[in-house]
Amino acid sequence: MSADATSRFSWHGFQEARLPQVPSWVETLGRAGHIAKGIVYFIVGFLAFRVTIGAGGEVGGSRNAIREIGEQPYGKFLLGLVAIGLLGYTAWRWVQAIKDTEGAGTEAKGLVKRTGYAISGIAYLILGGYAGSLALGFVGGASNGDSSKASFLLDSTPGRIVLGVAGAVTIGVGIYFVVKGYYAKFMTKYQLAEMGDTFRTTALHAGRIGLITRGIAFAIIGFFLAQSAWQGTANGEIAGMGDALSAIAGQMYGRILLGIVGFGLMAYAVHMFLLGCYRRFNVAN
Repeated sequence: MSADATSRFSWHGFQEARLPQVPSWVETLGRAGHIAKGIVYFIVGFLAFRVTIGAGGEVGGSRNAIREIGEQPYGKFLLGLVAIGLLGYTAWRWVQAIKDTEGAGTEAKGLVKRTGYAISGIAYLILGGYAGSLALGFVGGASNGDSSKASFLLDSTPGRIVLGVAGAVTIGVGIYFVVKGYYAKFMTKYQLAEMGDTFRTTALHAGRIGLITRGIAFAIIGFFLAQSAWQGTANGEIAGMGDALSAIAGQMYGRILLGIVGFGLMAYAVHMFLLGCYRRFNVAN
């Protein structure tokens, strides 16, 4: 289907917009990275869901998921593939920021989006590096969790302000994910004309559930950060996906809530898998 025809295609009101052209290697990086990211999120969600149904294990964040991959048969080989995928996703995020593959533009709103892509790339660079280090045997599998201590920021008023701002921004990101999931604008990223009705419907529901769930988790993380900044105490480790899941598990009806969130994160993984297969790229000939 031609670029002009694709740009006019609409499914249930979702209009595909025209995108800037990118080299073919950018498409390869993007697809591999989305699939690797989906693998990590699926394992995070599965671990949470497994606790809910009483099948053992413990909740954890992305690093726990990476270690879980390493414990499987051919674990180091699988870790190597995941590391390559996550580093590819890192490169894709930076290309998004630098080349403006999403057409965000150079106005304030667009620059904020592009900065977000770059920061996201740094996060996945760290995660991909961790997976690669495990695959090569440079670090052991044991860890105290995927959270970072923020106590050094609590030693001064400026540090607490920085931590509070980080918490507010994280809550804002969570709200953004919830709104994005509710309005399902992510559907414009798909090659809708190339997808069957079943895949389009799956993409819509998985993306909506997954993004809203991820947004809730981010909001909880942001709350931890802001609370620590306000109280001036770290209250344990802060603040990653594992902390958010542990906090949910500790609430009344925590297991039920944890099961819902675990299912939601697995849905987000399905959304990533489908993006890996059907995401639109305007590849230059």
